[in-house]
This record gives sequence, structure tokens and C-alpha cells, in this order.
Amino acid sequence: MTCAITGASGYVGSRLASAIQRDMEVVPISRREAAGSIRWEMQNPTEISEELRSRGVKVLVHAAWDFTHPNAEENDRVNVEGSRQLFESADRAGVERILFISSISAFAGARSAYGQSKLRVERMVFDRPGGIVIRPGLVWGAGPGGMFGALTKQVESGSMIPMIGSGRYPQYLVHEDDLGDAIRKAVAGGLKVSAPITVANEVPWLLRDLIEDIARKQGKKVTLLPVPWPAVYAGLKAAELMGAKLNFRSDSVLSLVFQDPSPDFTPANQLGLARRSYPGTPA
Repeated sequence: MTCAITGASGYVGSRLASAIQRDMEVVPISRREAAGSIRWEMQNPTEISEELRSRGVKVLVHAAWDFTHPNAEENDRVNVEGSRQLFESADRAGVERILFISSISAFAGARSAYGQSKLRVERMVFDRPGGIVIRPGLVWGAGPGGMFGALTKQVESGSMIPMIGSGRYPQYLVHEDDLGDAIRKAVAGGLKVSAPITVANEVPWLLRDLIEDIARKQGKKVTLLPVPWPAVYAGLKAAELMGAKLNFRSDSVLSLVFQDPSPDFTPANQLGLARRSYPGTPA
């Protein structure tokens, strides 16, 4: 069996691809020309069903997401419609199982455009036989990237750290290896459930506690400077409207402030998925 994966060049996608390769051949789907990969991009999707069929792809893992579109309509055009065309290509190629890497920010009542658009793609996946949706928490590991890596770099860069609001926003963490093991089981057909699977440890860390713990592990002491979240949101939104390209988006503020008040860990518990706790002691 061959598995194709989008987003394999990113932090999470690369970890997932490495995990899947322990069991089967992996074909990256990438917007860049690369040996052995299938060229495809969410912004300008093309028909790739013949390539998927010729490679014998039976499982598709969709981990890519384009974060460069702060405008909600443009985000939907690229990410939601791009995902739809990808899934339709997979259907025509005879792909038997589609696995979508969603987010813990996706839930009924999500206020962020990111969470809402992930939900729309989740519904497409569940419309297909054998569709599986994984909602990872904040991914951490030995060589952190993604959001956790950004927090680590922020602590490394100085001792005065701006903090959105009070910083009392719960973060549900998952080790990259535990997420990889869950994906391996899903790809192999071992996770049969018709609901999103939240893959994260059930004990949350407050964002401020997590940053202070990262600092302690670096041997540093940091001072957190609270900034009201509406002010942060307004400033970022104004910059986006002026065309600025930012590393942190206004929509990410909504994802942080308006989180799922009660993530459902029942499917992960019933499936016996390992989700180790983050090592450390809250301040």
C-alpha cells in the first residue's frame, strides 16, 4: 500500500511522513518540484488523479494548510475549495481512505475563520467512506517547530515577552511521536470512528505557565507583559488590511481567546491512543 501526504515539508507533516514510512511507501504531494513527489498546490489546484493512480496510492493524508490568506473569503477559496478538489482527485484515482489533519481549534461554535474552515473540510472527509479526522493539540518534541517552536524562539530572543491578555488560555499538548503513532494506526485502518479524534493530553497547560516553563528549561527568567487581546487583534487586523505580511495573524488571536471549552477526548480514549504529558511543573 502507498500513502500520499500533503504538507510533508512542514514541521508536523514531516513528522507524520517519517512515521508512516515505517510501514509503507510515502509519496509527498508538494507545490515544489521534487524528485519522487507529485506536484500540486492548494492555491492553484490541478487534476492529479492519474498520478495518484499510477503511483498506486490507496491512502491520502491531507496535512497542508495555506496560512497566507487573512481574508476569510480568500482563505476559503484556497484552503476549503483546494481541499475539495484534492479529495475529488483522490476519489477519481480510487483512493480508499482519506485522513485529514484538522485542529483542536475546529469545533462547533468556533469563532476563528481558521477553525470554521477546518470544520468545513472535516465535513467533506466524513462524507466519504472511511474518512478520518484527527485534531492535534499543540505539537511538541525534541526539535520543536510550528507554534511550540515559535514560543521557544520568543523566549530565546529576550526576557520581556508580550502576553495576549492574562495568558490564562489552556493549551492541550501532544508529543510528535504520539501523534505519529496515531496517524500510523489511522493510515493502516486501525482507527474506525465517525467522529473527530482529538489527539492531545487531557491535562492542559495555561499559556503563561508553558512560556515560563520553557524559560526555566533554558535557564532564563522572563517577564510577561499583558496586552489586552482586543488591542492586539485590532492592531493585527489593521496591519493586514494595509497588506502587511505577518507571522502572527489576527485570526490566531480569536483561536487563542475563544477556544473549545471542553474538547472531546472520548474517541482517543476508546481507541487507546497514547498521549504523554508534557514534562514540567506549572509555576
